[in-house]
Amino acid sequence: MKMTELEVKEAFEKAKKWIKENIPELGIFVDEISLEFTRSKDGYDLRRNLRERKILVNLYRIEWYLEREKICRLSPKYDIETALIHEIFEYCYLRRHNYPEDDPAINLLVHRMARSLENSLRDKKGLKPWI
Repeated sequence: MKMTELEVKEAFEKAKKWIKENIPELGIFVDEISLEFTRSKDGYDLRRNLRERKILVNLYRIEWYLEREKICRLSPKYDIETALIHEIFEYCYLRRHNYPEDDPAINLLVHRMARSLENSLRDKKGLKPWI
């Protein structure tokens, strides 16, 4: 199953709008973020990069998740919009507080907040929690 760059870009715009409307103190950073697309067997689907002010989108991994859904019906459905909200939240939270991107303790805490947010939004869409 394929996901196009256009589909990701549309979801990205919706995710940015959601952050701006619902977490305005973080929304001031969303317009500085760009997307960079790749196809790699690396383990990430989305990954933030504060230094380069972008989110890396791995279409290979996203498509792997979409294929997994078809093969294993128990797998949670991949939702690009909530996944992007997760990444944008992390990016903006780190930027707002000027936290270093490479601090494992801070990353763990921010990731847990973002995962909680993502799963809350997934629940509102009737989706199972993400990993």
